[in-house]
Amino acid sequence: MRLSTFIGRKREIGELRRLLAHTRLLTMLGPGGAGKTRLATEFARAQSHHFADGQITIELVEVRDPALVPDAFARAAGIRLLAEDTIGTLVHRLISSEMLLVVDNCEHLTEAAAAVVARLLTACPRLVVLATSRERLNLDGEVLWRLPPLALPQTADTFAIASAAEAVRLFVDRARNVSPGFDIKPDNVAAIVAICRRLDGMPLAIELAAARASGLSPAEIMARLDDRLRLLTGGPRDADSRHRTLRAAIDWSYQLLDPSERTLLQRLSIFAGPVRADAVEQVCGEAPLTPADVADGLQKLADKSMLQIEPGVDGATRYRLLETIRDYSASKLAANGDEARLRDLHLEFYMRLTDEAYEARMHRGAMAEHLRLWDEMADVRAALDLAKRDLDTEVRLLGNLRTLWMMLAPHEGLRRLFGVLSGTTAKPTRGYARALWSLQALVGQSGHHEKSLFTPQQLTELAVKSGEESLVAAGYLGMAYTSERISRDLDTAREYLLKAAAELRRCGNLPDLAMALASIGGVELQKGNIDAARPWVQQALDVAVEAADDYRAVGAHYTFGWLEFLAGDSEAARRRFVAALDLVAESDALSMAQQVEGIAAAGAAADPRRAVSLFGAASKLREEVETPVQLPWSIWLEPAMADARAALQEGIAKKAWESGRAMSPAQLLALARQARAGTGSGKATGSAGGLSKRELEVARLVASGMTSRVIAERLFLSERTVESHLEHILTKLGFSSRAQVAGWVAEHLGGTKKDA
Repeated sequence: MRLSTFIGRKREIGELRRLLAHTRLLTMLGPGGAGKTRLATEFARAQSHHFADGQITIELVEVRDPALVPDAFARAAGIRLLAEDTIGTLVHRLISSEMLLVVDNCEHLTEAAAAVVARLLTACPRLVVLATSRERLNLDGEVLWRLPPLALPQTADTFAIASAAEAVRLFVDRARNVSPGFDIKPDNVAAIVAICRRLDGMPLAIELAAARASGLSPAEIMARLDDRLRLLTGGPRDADSRHRTLRAAIDWSYQLLDPSERTLLQRLSIFAGPVRADAVEQVCGEAPLTPADVADGLQKLADKSMLQIEPGVDGATRYRLLETIRDYSASKLAANGDEARLRDLHLEFYMRLTDEAYEARMHRGAMAEHLRLWDEMADVRAALDLAKRDLDTEVRLLGNLRTLWMMLAPHEGLRRLFGVLSGTTAKPTRGYARALWSLQALVGQSGHHEKSLFTPQQLTELAVKSGEESLVAAGYLGMAYTSERISRDLDTAREYLLKAAAELRRCGNLPDLAMALASIGGVELQKGNIDAARPWVQQALDVAVEAADDYRAVGAHYTFGWLEFLAGDSEAARRRFVAALDLVAESDALSMAQQVEGIAAAGAAADPRRAVSLFGAASKLREEVETPVQLPWSIWLEPAMADARAALQEGIAKKAWESGRAMSPAQLLALARQARAGTGSGKATGSAGGLSKRELEVARLVASGMTSRVIAERLFLSERTVESHLEHILTKLGFSSRAQVAGWVAEHLGGTKKDA
């Protein structure tokens, strides 16, 4: 029996209880150190009273000879087998028993354990088996259940939410075991969260890290986790040998792999994050492995809990090593001398992927290609780091990522491109032309004109010299935006935009054509020609839709929103901004800020307080990407913002602004989508919305981002009771989602209390 406190896992215990009500054989799968044995033991102890003859645990970790497996079962059941006895004696003694058998650590004796379990379940109709293993027993009727890591907080969570997370609670509890005065505080919570996230929420790793709290602060432990396999040692002496060090826990699983599986596991360590099967096949599929070995090996490693399977964008399957297993595998790869070759193949693969995404973007939206790159951004960044050894390769890779930078990481793209290109002389190659075009686009988007290295005319000349004539239009666009935003010569800007549009039509570049057409509409708006602007913006939207380009469709809807705003139709403007918001990619903070600002401007006359909250939230998003409001939108946005604040008392305006800046993404989206150009919507007109004191408490915690399970633990309620409160809240407020509740709390209760 373990003497340490059992932390969390209420949800998992409930899931085990539900599954075992419908099966007689449940196998709990998970990698070494996931906490399978502890959870199974605690579950069996809690459930033993449901079985007339209780429960027994058969521990196989010390058994090495498959022939001794029946004996292990017998010893656990208190049955002495004589030399001439067979498994038949075991069956005879248990045939009438109503009992839960926990068969722990089956992975190294899978066939032998499966044979005994199968015989017992067939002959003893009232036995129920809960097995733990790193791979399935592969028996008829077996139900598989993968044990997830401990619940992890997000980096930006409040102190209350972070300190309630299971992984953090485990760290704190184990740290107190070795340092009784240890406590979680606002000044160390970030380091504790970082430790738990770095260790993937794996209980063994977290416990071993917490054991270092006797001599190191959380920040010092975190700083040493780069060498986590060396640091994470010193488990309890009464733990089995596999659980005294992290390396031993992984060694146990590694030794059970066949040679081809070991090779594939080593090679998988070259990836920095989750990747698709085609990446693994291209990078890891060289001799002695074949493509068939890779496809088969991925499934086998997942079956043996050495590899995680998770969904990616568009439901595509991704494969991921836990950080601890990656470190272990990387050390094996470095030892056999294959690391350099694997890194070359990795760089080649991501260069090809970015080439394909760039070329596709020259004709259509290519959203899937770019979202796939973002989905694997950890490996794109790893490729960029390796590319630094050759300047031309790095420049080419950076230039290929133009759309990704603009859409999802403008600050990072600007920093990387300027850092590389400002220290070198441009060459007349396609790679340099693309990279400089990308830099120019980001400069225009961010307003950081001091980082512009080429004039638009020079960019056009470079495009021609390099043979990248598709970028000639980029020069026209650059000259147009310089005229519009710096010299404020709108007629010249319109002239160059028309030239760019003609060139883009000739090249078939629909995404940038949509941008140019919307920009012509924007110029007309600045000149006061609303009717003249409308057909240009409509063309832009039509082209974006034809190209299946959500990013440019967002821009067209956004321009349309300001057109309707200037035409005096605030409700039509709001609908346009909301339509754009619905298309914004989840990580596109700049586009989200723009649409939220538009929605705020459209609704400011009807509800200035809500508008100021939205403006505040948008300002926080802009700070994240270091991009202030740019021309021409500032012409209309800044007066709308000033009018909304002026409509409120100074203290109320300040409170609304800060409330917006404190909103979570879910709160912000809910508030933005609820906003109307006319009066507010829903039943929640009073500050409390008819909610009871307990319901208000639950609503605040929902708004802070807590799940029902965490709320239940916080308020000492059952999860079912919390769900009942939430149902009453939704009914009283006339809502249908937690996000709407979050938005209501932000608007009517002034956001969430910091530690609510």
